[in-house]
Amino acid sequence: MVFGKIKSKLSSAVSHYNAAPPPLPGDQPTAKEIYRHRFFAGTNIGGWFLLEKWIAPSLYSSCQSEDDSEFSAVAASIKEIGADQTKQKWNAHYDNFMTDQDWQWLANNHVNSIRVPMGFFILGAQFVKGTVFDKKDIVAVYSDAWSKYKQMIVTAKQYGIGVLIDLHGLPGGANGDSHSGAPNGGHFFEESSYISLAVSGLEFITQEVQSFDNVIGIQIVNEAKYGADTERFYNKAAKHIREIDPSQLIVISDGWDRDRYINYIKGKPGVLVDTHIYRCFSEDDRNKSPQQLIYDAREHTNLTTNTIVGEFSCVLDGRSWSRVSDQDRDVLRRDYGAAQIQVYQSKSAGFFFWTFKFEQGGGGEWSLREMVESGCICIPRRTQRFCNGDLDQEAQNAVQSHASYWDQHSAANMEHWRYEDGFRTGWKDAISFWSLDESVIGQRESWREARLQEHVSKTSSSDCLWEWEHGFDAGVQAVMRQVL
Repeated sequence: MVFGKIKSKLSSAVSHYNAAPPPLPGDQPTAKEIYRHRFFAGTNIGGWFLLEKWIAPSLYSSCQSEDDSEFSAVAASIKEIGADQTKQKWNAHYDNFMTDQDWQWLANNHVNSIRVPMGFFILGAQFVKGTVFDKKDIVAVYSDAWSKYKQMIVTAKQYGIGVLIDLHGLPGGANGDSHSGAPNGGHFFEESSYISLAVSGLEFITQEVQSFDNVIGIQIVNEAKYGADTERFYNKAAKHIREIDPSQLIVISDGWDRDRYINYIKGKPGVLVDTHIYRCFSEDDRNKSPQQLIYDAREHTNLTTNTIVGEFSCVLDGRSWSRVSDQDRDVLRRDYGAAQIQVYQSKSAGFFFWTFKFEQGGGGEWSLREMVESGCICIPRRTQRFCNGDLDQEAQNAVQSHASYWDQHSAANMEHWRYEDGFRTGWKDAISFWSLDESVIGQRESWREARLQEHVSKTSSSDCLWEWEHGFDAGVQAVMRQVL
């Protein structure tokens, strides 16, 4: 496979994160690799396999508690109507939350990936031992849930959509918010038994989805509590996942410290950092005008192509909106959405809007559908163009231009044949990606590094490897100029 274990330049990588063996020279990327490594233009499907009251309030109809976790909802429902009827109610939600029309809308609007949060408790009885969900009636409610989650992956494939499996709810909760699934969360990292349950669950998920082409990765935690001792869990989870499926893409939370975890994953192939960008919650952001926040979105967003923006929206706080007139709001909201998409598209491996839909009402600035239809979010549309260029001619022209410049500006010995090899590889990869629903390479640096090491393995190392890298980038860009 193309995205394999990088043994030379990445020899310092933590062994837990080593990926699959390198490919045979010249291998084309498989459909599975393209799904995993293309740019993700996506949305979350929140409130589906892990409830949130503001998204799916009907399942909280029995719940009088101030706690909005799924545990409170399911426990209250069982108390009121019994486990059998609660199971029917939950299954109906799983079956009907997303309609055929919803799937078709996603495909028609060029959404190629979805992030689908789930709770550990949908996996089965063995994965809830010692937690609040470890009750016979509650386990029975979820007995069909995991099979329905897998069916969702099958359905997504029918529409050409990849699925990021998001283990959003962990035993004890990775944070104190109700969307962890359990009440009084935030204790996951403190209890070894919780970590063991989560790792076992991740092993199970990895085994279960290994044959699916359109699983783009497994996110092992959502919004880890700031300052938590996350790395031990990350290392352990990665080790167990990679022992089962060495090629599986692993997504970790930035724990609200993006720079730290961007640095942390260096030398760890096949690992992405999930960061969430909202500009409506902090006091600093609330005190800014929409124009200031649009500027921040454009100029102050530190990302790499090994990060995904796993959650964002078009929501700004009322205090920010109070600084402008109502008549300017629509234009500013469109500018804010456009600024975010432009930055995420150019700097990251992909984005996932929070969220797609709500059980009741439109959702406003939290709804991808409303934001797309109002022009606030513009997902790149398919061009229906194809690359008709002649590779031999394009490569010859590119090499001549490259050689002409460097032969005049450098006295060093050059190896321009490496530039040509890189150009041809980049060209072919770009066409392979484009052939699958006009996909483009998302994790650009990592993909290029994997291909570079393949080049070294079949030739030799050199001080001129930068020529190969420049050639690869030029080959990709040559294809993009023809199709975009």
